[in-house]
Amino acid sequence: MTLREITDRLYAAGVPDADFDGLILASRFTGKSVARLMADRDADLISPDLERAVARRERREPLQYIVGEWEFMGLPFEVSPACLIPRQDTELLCQTAAELLPRGGRMLDMCTGSGCVAVATAVARPDVMVSAADKYRDALDVAKRNCAKNGVADRVDLFVHDVTEPFPAERGPFDVIAANPPYIPADDLAKLEPELSFEPRHALTDGDDGLSLIRALFINCLPGLAPGGTIIVEHGADQGEAVRQLAFEAGLSPRTLRDLEGRERVTAAGQDPKK
Repeated sequence: MTLREITDRLYAAGVPDADFDGLILASRFTGKSVARLMADRDADLISPDLERAVARRERREPLQYIVGEWEFMGLPFEVSPACLIPRQDTELLCQTAAELLPRGGRMLDMCTGSGCVAVATAVARPDVMVSAADKYRDALDVAKRNCAKNGVADRVDLFVHDVTEPFPAERGPFDVIAANPPYIPADDLAKLEPELSFEPRHALTDGDDGLSLIRALFINCLPGLAPGGTIIVEHGADQGEAVRQLAFEAGLSPRTLRDLEGRERVTAAGQDPKK
């Protein structure tokens, strides 16, 4: 099997970016550099592991799950089907949290999944303490390993909590509460790319209109917010107006930020310092 043959197989399977995926798989499972592979796309690549990996990608299993690790904010993260794959879209959430945290502040990352937001923020802001919560213990196990991988295990406190339940105020107060909750409406899942069927459904959708967990976040986590603090939430590009309304109803003052493509993707809702 050659790199050219791998790419052709992936294209035939409908894999987006088949050239890139083929290179990553070939490099990961043969140990050859990308430059060496590209210099001779017709060289024989003898590797049973590579053959199995290509077959998995042909079935549209996400590349990230096959290689077992992915980069977020320039940092390496373990990924597994226990949690959502870290995406570049979420970097805006992390960057906003890092910018808004006061010196020596405290942040809570709800629905933490792989821990990418909590870990990347702790790396970017070595002066802050971070707590991270998720409903699912298997996701927290991945987050724990990612904390250790990136050297912040001593500054990230992981615990089990369901965002639909009242937040234990004694764990606060937090200057920033960040969240990338499941926000895809259940009716939209069938329209999405096949790769998403491999990711945990509960990490993608709330099983409803995509807003129920954001609504719960504003209601249940507000007692854990410090006076003058901010709740920051990632949401769908068409949900900005609805999320701002939910923030208003919680007594917060929201502003929505756009990503590099001009889409409304993150809303930061601040609290009056006197409250």
